[in-house]
Amino acid sequence: MSIDLAREPDGVATVLMNRPAKRNAFTLDMYRDFGRIMGELDADDAVRCVVLRGAGGAFCAGSDIGGFADDRDGPAQAAEYAAFTLAMTDRLKHLRHPTLACIEGVCVGGGLELAAMCDIRIAGRGSRYGIPVNRIGLTVDHQELADLIAVIGATHALEILLEGHVFGAEEAMAKGLLSRVVDDEQVVDQAYAAARRIAAAAPLVNRWHKRFVGQLRAGQALTDAERREAYACFGTEDYRRGREAFARKQVPEFTGR
Repeated sequence: MSIDLAREPDGVATVLMNRPAKRNAFTLDMYRDFGRIMGELDADDAVRCVVLRGAGGAFCAGSDIGGFADDRDGPAQAAEYAAFTLAMTDRLKHLRHPTLACIEGVCVGGGLELAAMCDIRIAGRGSRYGIPVNRIGLTVDHQELADLIAVIGATHALEILLEGHVFGAEEAMAKGLLSRVVDDEQVVDQAYAAARRIAAAAPLVNRWHKRFVGQLRAGQALTDAERREAYACFGTEDYRRGREAFARKQVPEFTGR
């Protein structure tokens, strides 16, 4: 069981949740490795897109319930567990690079929450979703709820939590959880084609747009400095390269400067 990292020369990095026998359900060690890898990627200017996917035909089944008796035995220990695991997954949520979830098979519980933290979510038609924690007497905490509501709204979040049912990709798409649904045999190819399109574009611009959207979603008034940042692109080498390539009808090669 592990969290594996693979990098491609074009700037696409893959973070693989690799515990297929348990549908990639997370242990504490996996959360720790996940947070460490996300920290490494965030600090790396060569990264242009991060693809999150699971091994063995499943995305992720969330946290391993088999370890709850040891890790979440009572309210105090459960709060400590949540503080640690959320600190690790928040590194995905706050990653400055674009992120893309490649979703195959099961995507439930904390796995659904991880997918929702990604900027783009491309899924196979046979994928399955849900947060059926009410079946085992568990609640989702306020931070997890806030992250879910930010993506699909309070009405859909309550529907998922109160019914506790597992549903398909088409319903997930209708709820706004997914960006795109494709045939199961095409999901990996389609996800990486999208990742490579992202990686081929100006990386500074992609990071800026991700940050700008996050600022607007926060609902707070923008400072003058934040508003001026929307024009910083005009002082970059990438803008010069893009403008010159456009004039010559060529494909620009961006440097991230």
